[in-house]
Amino acid sequence: MRPVVKARFSGHKGPVYALVEGPAPRTLLSGSGDGHVVRWSLDRPDEGIAVVQVGQPVFALHLHPPLGLLFIGTDSGSLHVVDLHGGREQQLFQHQRKGIYAIAPLPGGRIACAAGDGTLAVYALAPTIARERLIPLSEDKLRGMAVSPDGRLLAVAAGDGRVRLLDTTDLNEVHTLDAHEGGALCTAFHPYKPALVTGGKDGHLRVWRTDGDLAQLLAIPAHKAAIYRIAFSPEGTHLASAGRDKMAKLWDAGTMAPMARLDRPAGGHQHSVNALMWCGDALVTAGDDRTLVAWEVPVT
Repeated sequence: MRPVVKARFSGHKGPVYALVEGPAPRTLLSGSGDGHVVRWSLDRPDEGIAVVQVGQPVFALHLHPPLGLLFIGTDSGSLHVVDLHGGREQQLFQHQRKGIYAIAPLPGGRIACAAGDGTLAVYALAPTIARERLIPLSEDKLRGMAVSPDGRLLAVAAGDGRVRLLDTTDLNEVHTLDAHEGGALCTAFHPYKPALVTGGKDGHLRVWRTDGDLAQLLAIPAHKAAIYRIAFSPEGTHLASAGRDKMAKLWDAGTMAPMARLDRPAGGHQHSVNALMWCGDALVTAGDDRTLVAWEVPVT
């Protein structure tokens, strides 16, 4: 059985670049080039609720439920801190000069923001939100990030083609992978197995072993253009990838065998697929066509 379209969400007036799980089960938030963040429910796809408008394209989102705060990274490098329940902006930080492409949680009540100026900004969330460090990590853009399941490693994809592995305590670089010609764009750790998957402008998915010498295990020509996002399903059985070639793809996470093309003929997107995430029992994709699509993925 192939994945089928479960719901379609429309309302944004610009490309959708960011997705994150919402504050309640089966809800999600989307960030767009129109500057809006919108809340959606899988069960009511026609009832998008505007959360906030930040006046700039939104590239990254991170929700911190204990504090009830939403962190929004924009194309100018500004970080907006918004009270999710009231929709009011509480703080605004401008420590990075170019777009914030990813925000990741770190142990010890911190977050990291990866930006287009090659810097990694680290913020403490308590007792007040404040910048701890600004780390010049690369001369090229920093793009996707992922934290290992044990919380010890942060993988950062960069425009120079490298994926840097940092320890999450001191943010020291412990290993560097020469991963993707033309630029590395996204990373994802398997939730249960010692494996890291990376994607880049070369259209390849690369699988790296993380319990030894970080050897490359597989190199798969997965998309015809840049791979923007990858994400494992919560159970670790599937991997989803999203690309500039106007499609998302589904992979068997155990063998990395292709399972399905989520393209326009299947009910997918008309243009580049920029973001994806797993939400409840659905895979949600979003792209330049200003829409979100929720896919029902068969249980294997």
